[in-house]
Amino acid sequence: MKLRQEYINFIANLLVDKLIEEGYLEPVEDSKTIKAQVSRVITEDLKVEDRLDEEVRNILENYTDIMRRENIPYHEMFRRVKQKLVRERNLIL
Repeated sequence: MKLRQEYINFIANLLVDKLIEEGYLEPVEDSKTIKAQVSRVITEDLKVEDRLDEEVRNILENYTDIMRRENIPYHEMFRRVKQKLVRERNLIL
C-alpha cells in the first residue's frame, strides 16, 4: 500500500470531522465507528491498486525475454499493461 495505515486513519478522521462540521453527517456520540469504517473503505480501495500492480508484475514475468530482446523498458510496459487493465475493468485509481 502506498500510504501507511496511520496516515489513512488520519485522513479518515479529518474527512469525517469535516463532513460533520459542514452538516453532511449527523453528529453522533461515538464517531470512532464511522471513522473506522471510512478508514477501512479507503484501505480496501488502495488494496485494489496493489492487487492490480501485482497482477501486472505477474503478467510481465512471462514477457521478460521479449522485452529485453525488443529493448522495451519494464516501467513503460508496466504502465501500458496497467492502463489497459484499468480501462478493461472500468477501475478508478
